Amino acid sequence: MNRIKLLKKVFLIVLAYVFIFELLFQSFFFFDLKFIKNPDLFYNGYCDQRYWNLKNNELKFDENVQVHPILSYKKKESFIPNKFKLESKIETSEFSKKEVFLYGSSYINHKDLKNITGKFKDIDFTNYGLASYGLDQIYLSYKLTAHLNQNKIIVFGFLLEDLDRSLFSKREYQKAQFVFQDNKFKLKNIPIDHNVKVEKVNDFYLFKFLRNFYQLSINDFDSRLIKCKVDKKKRLFEYYFNQIQKDAKKFNQEIIVITFNLKEDFIKNTSWRYNFITSYLEKNNINHIDSLGILKKESVQNDEKIESYFGFDAHNNEKSFNYIINEFIKIYKAI
Repeated sequence: MNRIKLLKKVFLIVLAYVFIFELLFQSFFFFDLKFIKNPDLFYNGYCDQRYWNLKNNELKFDENVQVHPILSYKKKESFIPNKFKLESKIETSEFSKKEVFLYGSSYINHKDLKNITGKFKDIDFTNYGLASYGLDQIYLSYKLTAHLNQNKIIVFGFLLEDLDRSLFSKREYQKAQFVFQDNKFKLKNIPIDHNVKVEKVNDFYLFKFLRNFYQLSINDFDSRLIKCKVDKKKRLFEYYFNQIQKDAKKFNQEIIVITFNLKEDFIKNTSWRYNFITSYLEKNNINHIDSLGILKKESVQNDEKIESYFGFDAHNNEKSFNYIINEFIKIYKAI
């Protein structure tokens, strides 16, 4: 009997603490206190839309970027149609290696990489890449322009984690989203409305905080290692590249994929993304430039530290980009 009373007392004490802490969290969010309203405390940026909903700051682009109704943003210098061309005339001209078209995110658009590609006099590089693009926007930029670049070499360059961005309808800004409905993917949230305000939604913040802390603790406090919505991410990747391969065959294009890696992939463990993506590309006979494998090999051969391959912006630097482009040239010459 005393044991039951003790258990009831403990339960009530725990319940009281839960109520008090949750009330504090709710108050902090209500009064918009930034130091506690940190999305990293409650959500995973690779999994949860609410993580990005709490990110009120918008990404600032330079004056060379403009809005786009499907991609959200694009470079002013890049001609990308505002609509998909449903029927495209197939060109009968011969395959040409003179022009290479680059699609990607901040790695492909990095100044050090562009400086290197700019030195090739016998290859004309057209770069559609833009910082902040997810793999969905990279795919969509290709889908909008594929018919314009027939009989050419097409390069897709992306960070493995760019795949995760495909889950969201908003990150630093409103974006398109692929939703699985009626047994197929459909594109939603277009045309993009940048004036949409994210509605405030309350949550059970104490539970989210404890769950997030637990997931981080069992994953070496590395949020990219948390396996959330993996099946959906895999289906999205397969969808993008199945469609890309179909269009590439129709438009007589040669596809090359460059995968980039965060420094953590080198100094810690790779995530599930690495084995999945490399296996898919190998299985489908897609030319693959694996930055991880290349840089690990160069590190050993040249007695160089992995840290020497990354700049202050956490991206690859000119040295490592050179190693990667050297591998591209080998494939380019073999085509």
